[in-house]
Amino acid sequence: MKRYGMSWFRSMCAGWLVAVLFVACTETPAGPGDGEGEPEDLSSYIAEVFDYVYAPGQHAPTRNAEDAESFVGKPDRELYLGGFGGYVVAGFDHDVPNGEGADFEVYSSGVDAEPAIVYVMCDENGDGLPNETWYELAGSEAGHAETIRDYEVTYYKPAVGGNVRWRDNRGNSGELLEGNRKDPATGNFRTTESWWWSETVGDSVSFKGTRLPDVYYNAGTDSAENWVIRPDMFAWGYAENNKGDDYDKKTRANRLDISNAVDASGHPVVLPHVRFIKIQTAVFQRAGWLNEVSAEVLGARDLHY
Repeated sequence: MKRYGMSWFRSMCAGWLVAVLFVACTETPAGPGDGEGEPEDLSSYIAEVFDYVYAPGQHAPTRNAEDAESFVGKPDRELYLGGFGGYVVAGFDHDVPNGEGADFEVYSSGVDAEPAIVYVMCDENGDGLPNETWYELAGSEAGHAETIRDYEVTYYKPAVGGNVRWRDNRGNSGELLEGNRKDPATGNFRTTESWWWSETVGDSVSFKGTRLPDVYYNAGTDSAENWVIRPDMFAWGYAENNKGDDYDKKTRANRLDISNAVDASGHPVVLPHVRFIKIQTAVFQRAGWLNEVSAEVLGARDLHY
């Protein structure tokens, strides 16, 4: 069942007459395994990772660029993306067709809900590289009042013994604060100096994408925190979302539908197939002792294979 159809589009447009964009990603090729138009040694899993950038977060000290290799093939181990903006760009060795219902699934540990947005791209020029247009797969919070499109945040390398600072494109700024580790000598929370990824080039790094609403709220008190997922939200359309009704508990994966693709303005587009995916942490929140909401994913698989 397609979740992002014309009824949603009409309600969002509220009387505007907007044409659905038809994207020419070349003619849909033969599907995997049918022996026509594609090599015979196709894999249903991710075949290559093109880019991986960890955004500032608590797992930075143990992350390195080689971790991205685990995203290729069958699910093996978690790939940590870090806080808002952290991402991995990967591709299949064939075009994943836009069929009925879900088209591919993204694996995660299933422990916590830390929603990541999935973007897709065609390989219209046929060069095998993700160098064309990204389309967001809109999920259940696409029209939420707290969802921010074209959100950009810049993180700044901390001074020795200091915190990671940040500034966004909406005039806000602050620091990333540690929430669950105290310095035994002082009794104070440690700084987030270690959250800066050692492979980051330069003294700042910027990330841009759609920002989703905060996913957790404190149902306890300041002294006895109890961070729980906000009710009636994040129902479908995101990676590492074990609370979504598109989450398969058996495979521990969220199932995504290419038919939910939208352009940079949020208007639906029709993609006959895609070759590349980008998974990006989309929540910018530090939830108390849970620290930053940071997505971890294990791989992806073509469901039509």
